[in-house]
Amino acid sequence: MSRAWGWLRARWYRRWAFDIALIMVAFWAFGRYQSRHLLSDDLPAPPFTLRDLDGRQHSLADYRGKVVVLDFFAPWCGVCRLESDNWARVQGIRDDVQVIAVALSWETRDAVVDFIGDDRGAYPVLLGTEAVREAYRVESYPTHYIIDADGRIAWQGAGYTATVGFLMRLL
Repeated sequence: MSRAWGWLRARWYRRWAFDIALIMVAFWAFGRYQSRHLLSDDLPAPPFTLRDLDGRQHSLADYRGKVVVLDFFAPWCGVCRLESDNWARVQGIRDDVQVIAVALSWETRDAVVDFIGDDRGAYPVLLGTEAVREAYRVESYPTHYIIDADGRIAWQGAGYTATVGFLMRLL
């Protein structure tokens, strides 16, 4: 074992490859742990009707026939803030996909508006409710669901997801 460890650490590129792989496994494991109570794949997505920042109602059923990336966030969540630009990128890259951001655990509408910032108008931002949080079993932020064109859950996860991560899951 010590000989293998010595070989692995002897060259900089082996050290870097091992360290990066270890970090990636740790992030994946943490994300899977955070996702342990989320709804299972292939279940029908729970229906909802929520208001956006302009007061218009949006129903999940309005997007039937499109793949939906449903992003649950909290305005106070630092990881959500880092990730929110990725939602706009996905929406800009994939015309066949509809990104929907749902604010949960928000205190004021202005806090949600401040959170969205320059991305306002890139995708619908809905003001979520406790009932929606419970229906989707959101326990941490950000939480994501990809819903297929038939309204069934295709993937779910919690924690930071990069633009490329979203795009790979949409293949």
